[in-house]
Amino acid sequence: MIRKYHWIRALKLLSLAAALAASLWFLQKYLLCYSDNNTERLTGFYLEDKDSIDVILIGASEVYSDFSSCYAYEKFGYTSYPVATTGNIAPSYKTQLKTAIKQQHPKLVVIEINGMLYADDEDYAEEGRFRKYVDNIPHDSDWEDLVTEYAGDRMLEYRVPILKYHSVWKDPHAGVLWMLAAAQDKCRGYSCLKGTKTRAEVYSTSKTIYNDSLKNCTEKEALNGIGEKYLRELLEYCRDEGLENVVFVRFPHIIIKRRLPLFYRSNAAAELIREYGYDYISFELNYEESGLDMTTDFYDLDHLNIYGQQKFTEYLGRYLQENYGISRSSLTDSQKERWEICRNYYNAFSRYTASMAGKKWSRDVGEDAWDMIWMRRYL
Repeated sequence: MIRKYHWIRALKLLSLAAALAASLWFLQKYLLCYSDNNTERLTGFYLEDKDSIDVILIGASEVYSDFSSCYAYEKFGYTSYPVATTGNIAPSYKTQLKTAIKQQHPKLVVIEINGMLYADDEDYAEEGRFRKYVDNIPHDSDWEDLVTEYAGDRMLEYRVPILKYHSVWKDPHAGVLWMLAAAQDKCRGYSCLKGTKTRAEVYSTSKTIYNDSLKNCTEKEALNGIGEKYLRELLEYCRDEGLENVVFVRFPHIIIKRRLPLFYRSNAAAELIREYGYDYISFELNYEESGLDMTTDFYDLDHLNIYGQQKFTEYLGRYLQENYGISRSSLTDSQKERWEICRNYYNAFSRYTASMAGKKWSRDVGEDAWDMIWMRRYL
């Protein structure tokens, strides 16, 4: 009888422990966590069928603001996806590239180098920028290597995110809408907009714009030591792995006086990239070719608005086609059907985003649950 009692008690304790563990997992996965557009974008990437994406774009917010995978598919018939996060920093780039190759074996990887060009050590050490990537990818061996190097004695917070985000319930921010969007993607099996996010506002400035005067400028400024270290590490990885399908780029920016050092550092990065035998292409200085207008196509110094996004997507999409041999993707009927749905959603997204221009509540538009509801009006 006593032995039976002990078995029952042990079973109850095990059941309680299992319930607590399940509750903890649910809370840190869906409630006491930080969720934003990066969550939705990376969730969508891991939903894509293996080996169905031909072009991967890696970088920071310029990538998902300036280029639309859905629009590129409509114009050129090939698939692409942005593995890009807000304020992406240099330590993450190599893992993002390894993930792209492992997950998709793309025909081409386009790497936007903004995350290598920050001037201050603090920019590379900013935990929030790092977590926007690592909090939203599988905890595999690549994750373990990346976080172990970066986190140091804070490793437990990364393994158990609830330790970091346990108090977010006090601030019911819009993260709930992004969390719902990611959940909808999982139920649907794919992301409708492939992580695109931009707005319709038009940026204007009375300050002198230097883009046109820099066309033949070769002035360089040394990279920050951390930025150079990780850029070299990335280039050495590409070389050692024999990767030939990688191109490094700088997406369009408006260059004013205080941004000149950033441009000079990009020249230094370009020199280093070419030393390793890789192409570097700056799209900051060729507005005549791309059709971009600095007075109408940006919503701030660094990001294209919806009008600029479409111009640049069409320009870059054709550039990759003509210079890197990217052709129409070979897809199954079900994959084609999904991409056609995504194309239609992007057209609705474009109309919806434009409709918000000039309104008091105008903001960045993406794929959160609220945006997706309102977008349906434009389908």
